[in-house]
Amino acid sequence: MARSELPQDIGLLPGTYIRPLWKDMPSFIHQRHERLRLEWLWLKHAVQNFIGVIAYSRYFNKGLPLELKERRQIAQDFHRRMLTAFAAGDTATINKICCTGLAKELNSRIATRPKNEKVTWSLDSYNRDASTFWTGARVVSDRATQIPEIPDSGVRQVVVRITSKQSAGKYTAPAKGQAAEDSTAVATNEKQRDCTEYIVIQKLRWTGEDTGWRVWGHATPTTVDDLSSPFFAPGLTLAERLEALKAGMGR
Repeated sequence: MARSELPQDIGLLPGTYIRPLWKDMPSFIHQRHERLRLEWLWLKHAVQNFIGVIAYSRYFNKGLPLELKERRQIAQDFHRRMLTAFAAGDTATINKICCTGLAKELNSRIATRPKNEKVTWSLDSYNRDASTFWTGARVVSDRATQIPEIPDSGVRQVVVRITSKQSAGKYTAPAKGQAAEDSTAVATNEKQRDCTEYIVIQKLRWTGEDTGWRVWGHATPTTVDDLSSPFFAPGLTLAERLEALKAGMGR
C-alpha cells in the first residue's frame, strides 16, 4: 500500500481526558465526589500522558522530536489556516492539512454553497485568560501510543484549547457587470463572537515513517457522564484498559 493510501482518520484515542473549563466543572459543594474524580483523573492522566509521550518518542521510536514547546503554535497555525481556507473555499489547503474525515466534511460544506455566496472569516485576537494561562492556547491533552499489531507504527494526538475573538459573515458577490454598491457585496451580517475550541492535531507513524501534523478535528471536554466509561471507571486493571483501547482502535 502506498503511503498516500494509508488511513489518516483513526478517531480520537479512547480514554482521552479533556479538562473542562473551571465554570463547567461540578460544584465542590453539590457534586463533591464527581468533582474530585475529575480532578484526580486530570492529574493522573497528565502524568501518564507525559510519560507515554517520552516513551513513544525516546524508547519505542528513538529520535522523534518531543515538540513540547511547539505544540501550541502548531495548533494555532493549523487552526487559522484551516478556517481561512474554509472561508475561501480553498479545498487544496484543506486536503493538505486536515485528516480525511474532516477534509471530506469541510469540502462537502463548501460544495453546497451557492455559487455567488462568499464567506468572510478573521481571527481578530486571542482571549488571553486564565483558562489558557493568558496565552490564548493551552495544551489540555498530549497522548502517544503504538498502533497494536502494526510494527513500528503509532499515533500522537494533541488537544489544544484555543480561546479567541472571531468574525465571520456571508455576502453575495456582484453579478458580472453589476457594480458592487448595487449588490449585497458588503458582508453586513458579519458578527464577532468569543470562541472556545478544542482543536485536535495528529501525527501518524506508519512502518517507520512519520506523516506530519494534520488537523483531526474538534473535541469536547470530559463530562461527569463520561466517568462511567471503562476508560475512566475505577477498579479496572491495566490489562483491561489496554484491551478496551485495542477494541476502540479497531482490533
